[in-house]
Amino acid sequence: MSSLKNVLLSLIVILCLTGCWNRVEVNDIAVVTAMGVDKIDGNKIRLSLQIGVPATFGAAGNMSGNVRSTFNASETGVTLSDAYRRIQEKLSRRIFLSHSRVLIIGEKSAKDGVSYIIDFFARYQEPRVNALIVFTNGEASEFLKSRPLLEKVPSEETREIMKQGIGLKVSIKDFWDMLLSDGVEPVAPRFKLVPLESKNDSGQESSASQIVQAISGAAVFKKDKLIGWMNASESRGILHLRNELDLGVITVNIPEEKGGGKVSVKFIKADTDFKPYFQGGQLKMEVKSDSKVTVLENASPINLSQSKELAFIETKLEESIKQRMELALVKAQKQFRSDIFGFGRIVYQSYPKQWNKSYKEKWDTVFPELEVTIKSKVSIKRIGLSKETK
Repeated sequence: MSSLKNVLLSLIVILCLTGCWNRVEVNDIAVVTAMGVDKIDGNKIRLSLQIGVPATFGAAGNMSGNVRSTFNASETGVTLSDAYRRIQEKLSRRIFLSHSRVLIIGEKSAKDGVSYIIDFFARYQEPRVNALIVFTNGEASEFLKSRPLLEKVPSEETREIMKQGIGLKVSIKDFWDMLLSDGVEPVAPRFKLVPLESKNDSGQESSASQIVQAISGAAVFKKDKLIGWMNASESRGILHLRNELDLGVITVNIPEEKGGGKVSVKFIKADTDFKPYFQGGQLKMEVKSDSKVTVLENASPINLSQSKELAFIETKLEESIKQRMELALVKAQKQFRSDIFGFGRIVYQSYPKQWNKSYKEKWDTVFPELEVTIKSKVSIKRIGLSKETK
């Protein structure tokens, strides 16, 4: 009996010592850090891959010299898989998608519909669905050519910009969920390539200024097709209306009768509550925004230590936030007719029976005419060191 135990124990030890049958050595793979998708002439798809250079991933990274931490490879095909195969034919290592952090989609491809792109990520087990998705006005292949400033690879810079909370942050999974859910349409951040340095006194940009990526508004969808863009100010209204605002700065103008100037504040916390209700048999929506801020700069003669003046600034901020929300709402309802805020989903959560009976099948026509009341409340929690301006 003891000999049998010894044999079984030996077998267990041997099994534990064996390696993974399907392991892939690091030296045998090309690690993709970002992916780009474009539609080109002839209705073909161009897939662009940003691939890391392992030798540059040391402590110094990409912070010195002209050594690039990544290179780009691209090919065209009739499908993403076809283009993917063509890229693989040109590389000595197996393409490895599990570390891809960002998916960039060009404008032309987005306008034609992105379902096939999302389908590729849903079916192929290697890419991560928690990778971030962004859209750009031009071509994704050009966007991938930007060089990072502070991070080792460009895709990490894209992620860090979105982590700042100054714009939308949407993963492939989030986009997929919006695409498949009733009562909400997809929305995602828009990125642009811009000069790092601002224009000089003559209104010209420095020719030596590096071109970098920057978040610049939002991409608005109807089903899986891009139907338009919202600018930076409107996208901040989207953040309020989706209850996703984390950080941000807002500046208000002080009227001349109170001395003129400007006051800038930073958001500490922002919460938005939604209340669908019926009035006279008509569905309506009430939106309440509650923001807590701290003063960053007072470039006006207003004495913020006086409660009356502080209340005046709070009122100006409430008006400004409400205006941002209304700009985004009107554009979504009247121009795009796309419920990117998920109001329909909120109606379903509050009135599931009424939603299924009266609104689910015709939300596309109900949302543009939905009466929405917006209320904004702002509390200034800190004014910093201040004194009365003489």
